[in-house]
Amino acid sequence: MGKNVTVKLLALVILIILGIAGCNGPKSRDGGTATSQPDQKETTSAAGPEQTAIDPANKPANKPATTSAVTEEPAQLEKVIFFIENSGSMFGYINQANEFKNSLVGIAYLPEFDRADKSFYFINGTSSPLKNSGIQIKYQGDDPEVFKNRLNPASFNVGDVRFSDLNRMFEIALDSAKGNQISVIVSDCLYDVGEETDPLTALKTEIQKTQQAFRTRLQNDNIQTLVIKAGSRFNGQYYYASKKGSEKIQNTDRPFYIIFFGKSALLNKALTEQSISGKIVGPHETARYFINDEKIIPFQIVPSIDLKGEFKPDYKDKTKLTKAKPMMGEFQFTFAVDFSSLPFSDSYYAATGNYDCPYSNFSVVKVTRITKKIPGVEGTHLITVFTDKNPLGDLQVVLKNVTPGWVMETHTDNEDAIDSTHTFGFKSLMDAVSEAYDYVNHGMNPATFKMAITK
Repeated sequence: MGKNVTVKLLALVILIILGIAGCNGPKSRDGGTATSQPDQKETTSAAGPEQTAIDPANKPANKPATTSAVTEEPAQLEKVIFFIENSGSMFGYINQANEFKNSLVGIAYLPEFDRADKSFYFINGTSSPLKNSGIQIKYQGDDPEVFKNRLNPASFNVGDVRFSDLNRMFEIALDSAKGNQISVIVSDCLYDVGEETDPLTALKTEIQKTQQAFRTRLQNDNIQTLVIKAGSRFNGQYYYASKKGSEKIQNTDRPFYIIFFGKSALLNKALTEQSISGKIVGPHETARYFINDEKIIPFQIVPSIDLKGEFKPDYKDKTKLTKAKPMMGEFQFTFAVDFSSLPFSDSYYAATGNYDCPYSNFSVVKVTRITKKIPGVEGTHLITVFTDKNPLGDLQVVLKNVTPGWVMETHTDNEDAIDSTHTFGFKSLMDAVSEAYDYVNHGMNPATFKMAITK
């Protein structure tokens, strides 16, 4: 091999070695392909679920918030924040062992809450600039056992027990229901307007504030509100909401309310009718308010059940009937629906008044739960519709979001007789909540079923 060839080969080998070394060596921050460790500030959550605006202790998070850029995991409950109103009107519930204490402890120990952090607060006072006070939020720890032992007059007597600012309490609880957190407020739901010269007008003003608080919150997040009415023996002073003064009440049952706020996915999973019934002591009622998100509720016509008249099912389209003909002037059929994705109780589904058939001659006459397997049919409930007029045309059956009847039955606009059932101004409060949801829902209903009936 000649000398020139040898030199050229040697130079080529040196160039290759230098190239390999350059690829494995450190890169400058200016290099286009260089990588570096991500900035710690960019990968750390700014605040965990424990760091809420209402936490006076400002404790560090027990469970830091996490996010995923690839897939979104199903919502898992991380924290439950309890607010218990401890104004003067609430002392009658904690003077003895009773249903109030047992229900609160039962809720705190819900199995669905076992893996979530918990924080307990007493809340009272007022934000009114006309009164020498302020909103008082007193941290009571994160242990249900400790909380249970503080449901007594001595521990309850903190903050400013003279006042209860229901609107601010709602705002605080609503604001705490963020991310995968649920908040709870426990109250007698009596507006503090007794010192006003015109309390009924003052109540209307407070109701407008409540509606605005809910409307503002709902425009930012899809928050569900679950209202539970329960009852308990009451032994203490009842402070009038509609006038000055108070009245001593002994060993009389009084209603109280447990109100949850949070994502529908969280509340629907953790707070079912079964789980609530297992922990609330004594009779109770529920109402749910949520933003309708156009869920597709599966349904199909069941031709063999509760039939009046004649028709042929369309086996290619289980939402269509053909050759429909009344008999003796009547036409009726049944369809199966799957309500498993909605949070209402069986009693809600069973109430025919909660349905509408707009722009048609039909009405819903019966709703029953499916308890036995029906061949070829999937669903949770059967809905029967009827007409004694022309059945032909398009049919819509709508499940409405209706305020339950117990809300009106609970309401009173005077306090002449304090009893175990009524709460002053309660319907006004629930109307404010309902109207705020109606405003955000823009008339959308929880479920709509569309069918076609032809000759």
